[in-house]
Amino acid sequence: MAVVYAGFDPDIERQIAIKCLHGEIAADPAFRRRFLVEARAAGQLTHPHIVTIFDAGETDDGVAFIAMERLSGETLASRVAREGFPPLPVIMDLVGQIAGALDYAHAQGIVHHDIKPENIMLTDGWQRAKVNDFGIAERRATPGVPGSPLTEVGGTPAYMAPEHLRGQATDGRSDLFSLGVVLYWLVSSKLPWPETDDVEQLLRERERVPMPSIQVRDPATPSILLDVVATLLLPAASARYQHGAEIVADLQLARREYAREHDNGLASRIISLRLRWVGILAAVLTLTLLLGLATIYTRQGIAVTGLALDFGSSMGRMVAGESAENLLLGDRAATRALVESIARNQQIDYLAVADRYDQVVASTLPDQVGHRLPALTGQHLARIGDIDSFRSQAAPGTGGHEMLLFAVPVRYQTATVGALRLGVSTAPLRAAQKATLWVIIAVLIVTLAAVVGAAYWLSRRLLALLDVLGAALLRVAHGDFHYRIRLVRRDELGRLFATFNLMTGALQKRDRRQGKADGADMPEDVSRPTRIIPVIARDDDRTGKPD
Repeated sequence: MAVVYAGFDPDIERQIAIKCLHGEIAADPAFRRRFLVEARAAGQLTHPHIVTIFDAGETDDGVAFIAMERLSGETLASRVAREGFPPLPVIMDLVGQIAGALDYAHAQGIVHHDIKPENIMLTDGWQRAKVNDFGIAERRATPGVPGSPLTEVGGTPAYMAPEHLRGQATDGRSDLFSLGVVLYWLVSSKLPWPETDDVEQLLRERERVPMPSIQVRDPATPSILLDVVATLLLPAASARYQHGAEIVADLQLARREYAREHDNGLASRIISLRLRWVGILAAVLTLTLLLGLATIYTRQGIAVTGLALDFGSSMGRMVAGESAENLLLGDRAATRALVESIARNQQIDYLAVADRYDQVVASTLPDQVGHRLPALTGQHLARIGDIDSFRSQAAPGTGGHEMLLFAVPVRYQTATVGALRLGVSTAPLRAAQKATLWVIIAVLIVTLAAVVGAAYWLSRRLLALLDVLGAALLRVAHGDFHYRIRLVRRDELGRLFATFNLMTGALQKRDRRQGKADGADMPEDVSRPTRIIPVIARDDDRTGKPD
């Protein structure tokens, strides 16, 4: 009915396609006028899956034309003839796009009337479908006159709805019938009814076999998809889908069913590698940090305790030196004054000075004065020179905490003139150890959080790339050998992606060789010309009975 030329619009520097009516059809003024009316109406459609029409009119010599966007892809019919049928997920996606486009056009009052594989353009490989050739529609004897008898219709009989073939009133549901024929072909590789140039015979065959059985190519074809095909091909328009949006919704259900059935071999419940890696890393890191920090804490406690012992021994020698002369002279008042002065130091929990007979002369505990020095108790820690140190319970009235107790002999020159007991509080030591413990805990938490967070982020990036590979492998499992991973990486994953692309290339070549070797698997040639055919009168029309 029309021929398409490649064109160029110099005003806006845009590549376009120009469709012109064939001579014998263009000679009919009524059809030419209808062609332009339909084209201008379709030019109001703006949809991502409909070929955009820029202009329509007549040349100076009376040739009707439509100027539309020029696409770099090819038709669905030619792509299938060249590469074979796509996998089911691609089919469902493409048909969903076409159904959405038809739903939009029908809502605008535009009916296509010639949906078939040659009028479906593919771009970006199998990713995007666009409906083409809006405006090739019915032809009326006297268009524009209400009640005019319809004698001829335009379309492709193999794809036309029964009401369209009979010249009855058509609407968007007629387009949906044609879409059902296309979907039948995509899932079975054949047209639903035998092709014939005799339209009356075609109608009789459809009446005899309203819904032919579907021999699917893919055994995993979901039952919902077969139900969609059967509903689209129902003879009565009222029983079919009423809107394209209904088809889109059911195709989504079919995709879910296909994914469930086809991917059952995959583990539905897994422990993510991300969680495993992060968990293992956190456990190893926590154990390592705990061992290391526990060692640091223990050695720090030993070091701090050593400093405290040095401090206590030095303090004991100093006090013993100052009290030696007082004990030698028997100056009890001076000894008590010295004890009271030393006791003002908050680090001193206990101090007692005894004479050579171990009788307490002065003490921070008044009850001990005049009595013998109490026996040494507690854990012996060290002996530094002639000074013994113990970890002992605190003296009564000092808060009940442990203290470091030092037993220091009081010497005057070389003679022993008495004994001294010095108790140093362990509160500073405990505070230092507590502070160290909190620092260790903080370091542990911060280090653990930083390392685990970094590991989680890195594993997330790695698993995202593994997801890319997994999705690509699923496409191969579904039969899509044309897919390639386009990410370029200079690492082991990049090598893995390149290996995947080599694999799919080899599978694609083998698939083509097998297709050529097995003629039965080759797709049926469904290219059919759009025709102007006479309306088939029904029996009641012939007898004059009203419809």
